[in-house]
Amino acid sequence: MRKIYLLTLMSIILFNCQKKTELRTDLQPIYSDSKNALQGNNLYGKVKKIEYYKTTFQNIENEDKPVLNKIEEYTDFGELKKVEYFDNYGELTQTNDIDYNKNQEFIKSVSINKSNESNIIQISEYDTIKNTSELSVFVNDTIDHKTTFYYGKNDYQIKRISIKGNDTTEVNLEYVFDDNDKIISSTQKEKGNDKSMTTNLFKYDNNNNLIESSYKTEWMEMISETEWKDGRIFKQTSYTISADLKKHTNNITEFDILYNPINSKEFDDSKLNRELKFDYEFDKNGNWIKKNVSLKEHFNNSKGFVPIYVDTRKISYWK
Repeated sequence: MRKIYLLTLMSIILFNCQKKTELRTDLQPIYSDSKNALQGNNLYGKVKKIEYYKTTFQNIENEDKPVLNKIEEYTDFGELKKVEYFDNYGELTQTNDIDYNKNQEFIKSVSINKSNESNIIQISEYDTIKNTSELSVFVNDTIDHKTTFYYGKNDYQIKRISIKGNDTTEVNLEYVFDDNDKIISSTQKEKGNDKSMTTNLFKYDNNNNLIESSYKTEWMEMISETEWKDGRIFKQTSYTISADLKKHTNNITEFDILYNPINSKEFDDSKLNRELKFDYEFDKNGNWIKKNVSLKEHFNNSKGFVPIYVDTRKISYWK
């Protein structure tokens, strides 16, 4: 809970000089409470470095050359240590360097924007006696804000106090657990501001798998429903309940057994708008190295899927 993950892998794709293999059935995704960035990013094996490339289609028959858009480097204990971002022409735009202490906890990151040479530095300190951590954020070498986090049961955050200039904000969090020590509700409220309260609710099946979660404010509620098969997630559906108090479908995504999206339906006011289809190639470690993405525009009465881009990843591993 305490580790600060600055970056998260979204659904991305890759190539590798290793022999391509089929989907591995002996691997199990980590859906929550990940121990490091590799698990959080749904990666398998001791990944050392990933280069991300994107190829777009000018038309159905012709595709552009692959363009480098990101490079990630990982520590030998599975955390991100460096990230480089590139523009549509493959030119470097931003770098993030990340450091950890001997306990493998985040202690510092330096982000530099190459276009204007601006920088953001984040420094984290830990107090095991008080059970707190403190995050200081500097913009162009000047302090921007400082936040102290307080932890309670199982290292869940129970309070945070943020200071920015002359303003101090205190947020308190409360949790309710079931008999299996699973969170069934959490509330977050800013001191002195009743309208700021947010509530998260969680439901589980008989196997303690999360099947529904919701995020609720005074004005709206967002709901996510998760379906399981043989101990694996195969479908997630998201909804929104807003001012009209009706449940509107936003998205339905289906997954393969390793939690890679294979089909995603997007809705506009609960009406199917467009649909994405994903096809993968994998390396021997179970990480996908190539993803072909096709689009069907239901709002335009499309008759079939059209290829729109290919994402590839070149992955190297620690030996």
